[in-house]
Amino acid sequence: MHTFIRYGLFALFTVLCFGVAYYAFNLVHQPINPFNKFQYKLATEGLVIPVHLFTGGLALALVPFQLSGKLRKRSKSAHRIIGLTYVICVLFGGISGLLMAINADGGWIAKTGFACLALLWLITTALAFYHAINGQIALHKEWIYRSVALTAAGITLRIYLGIGLGLLQLPFLTVYLPTAWLCWTLNLLVCEIIIYRQKKKVMTLQPI
Repeated sequence: MHTFIRYGLFALFTVLCFGVAYYAFNLVHQPINPFNKFQYKLATEGLVIPVHLFTGGLALALVPFQLSGKLRKRSKSAHRIIGLTYVICVLFGGISGLLMAINADGGWIAKTGFACLALLWLITTALAFYHAINGQIALHKEWIYRSVALTAAGITLRIYLGIGLGLLQLPFLTVYLPTAWLCWTLNLLVCEIIIYRQKKKVMTLQPI
């Protein structure tokens, strides 16, 4: 039963990754509506937003493959290629995300929240990559989990906005300001709980 739930959650996460990645790719190519504020920014602010959407979307689409234990066991070279591609995507996605945070709506609260997300995304991914090339697999896994939690902010951001703006019909800033922080802090909290439980499980299995 536990295994069934775990595979079910991973399948749901995979669907969400692909769905939001498709949404991001589609935003880059869809016709511009001049009366849509975000689309207007997309058309007038150069390459920053398209780069963020494309690289962030691709990073999200790569996450299920990167986390797949079966793929890792079957082909370590494929895992490395996917991992390197993911790191490059985060590099461009994080830098462009940091630039976008400067012009984010919602004042300093939203700007600081998104800037922290971009910086931590870059730092956690860099540490995951560093530990991977140094053969420190346990530390690599911990930091890649944290990086993935931040990548998944692309999912939780849209869920929170969808619930707040679409379902509850709340004012934009009422939803947007807390979402700038909650879309990634709650993800990291869940991630740290998972890492802690895994460490605790390994310690209980070790002989005294």
